[in-house]
Amino acid sequence: MTDTPMTPDDPRFGFANVTSTVRSLIDGTTAHQHGGSTPCSEFTVKDLLNHINLVMNRVAVIGNGGHWSDVTDESVAQDDGHAEAFAEAAHAVMEAWTDASKLEQMYEVPWGELPGTPMLFTYTAELATHAWDLATATGQPIEIADEMLGGALFAAKMLPAEGRDDPEFPFDPVVDPGEDAPVLLQLAGWMGRQVL
Repeated sequence: MTDTPMTPDDPRFGFANVTSTVRSLIDGTTAHQHGGSTPCSEFTVKDLLNHINLVMNRVAVIGNGGHWSDVTDESVAQDDGHAEAFAEAAHAVMEAWTDASKLEQMYEVPWGELPGTPMLFTYTAELATHAWDLATATGQPIEIADEMLGGALFAAKMLPAEGRDDPEFPFDPVVDPGEDAPVLLQLAGWMGRQVL
């Protein structure tokens, strides 16, 4: 087991930072906002909270040697208590990924098979995008330092910009806020969010 201190180029570093941001946003979300719409058109705020908890639980399960499919929409869905569930899942992620050697191992994820490092960068991209979704839907401010998301943006850009007019493609067309925009907005725009 190699329990080494995290540095900014360690994917766990950015993931932990984004996790902290998401936790604050969930804490700031009220029950009366649960039925509201979000930039992710298929989700209400409550649906989004449940999906965020699904992502976190999958990262923990994968890190513990389980399969991503062990965590389903049904297994995480709840009407309230999302902040507590997220805190519990975040702790499980931290424990599951303490061993740095796991970053070099291969893991199966819904979109293929990846080593731990790019896999965590990809999940960081998803989590940060949904943080932007939640902040936008609930009117909360959000800021994530650019250096926390460089690897996540690189991972997200493995998703092609082409072919998004296909109804089967799960992402809307890329919205480009410009290379001088905060990396969070570049990331959300690449994932098809209307950041302009």
